[in-house]
Amino acid sequence: MLTGVIVSILAVLLLAFFLLYKKEMIIKMFALNISAPANEFTQQLEQTADLVVKRLEDEAAQLEVLLDEAEAKIGMLSRQVEHATKVIEQLIELENKQVAMTERNQVNLPAIEINDRPIALSQFETVQPLDKAGITDKKSVTNESLNIEKHRLIIAMAEQGYNVTEIAKATGMGKGEIMLLLQLHKK
Repeated sequence: MLTGVIVSILAVLLLAFFLLYKKEMIIKMFALNISAPANEFTQQLEQTADLVVKRLEDEAAQLEVLLDEAEAKIGMLSRQVEHATKVIEQLIELENKQVAMTERNQVNLPAIEINDRPIALSQFETVQPLDKAGITDKKSVTNESLNIEKHRLIIAMAEQGYNVTEIAKATGMGKGEIMLLLQLHKK
């Protein structure tokens, strides 16, 4: 029994000596185990933050591209609006000249430019319709001659290679009406 007590005391002393001698190593081991989850969590947060920043940079770059495209389209639309305004002014001048010239039974169409391409139209005479009494009606002459001139303008533009959309913009008429007129002209 005495030997058992001595062995126990020696075991306790050996354990105490081992703990004191290896104290620093045990502290480091437990400290690493405690800080490991914190370090892992920090690394995961950094990775997530890096991913979020990268996605935001990608989105910002994509938005910049879209803004550049939008600015280019706005510029193009502004130029088209300016051009359309010029065409409308030319058409108004044309109509005013046509009204004045119908009184002389001859219409002279000026050259119109659409998309920087001239439309060459030659002089042609208009026929003045007579009403039932055989008298010329100035209103019907003006409206009919304008329609005839618009139709000739449409045909001339089509022959010069303008598409239906360009002709519709230049004349202010619907695409369907222009396509129908062109189909009838082909027959």
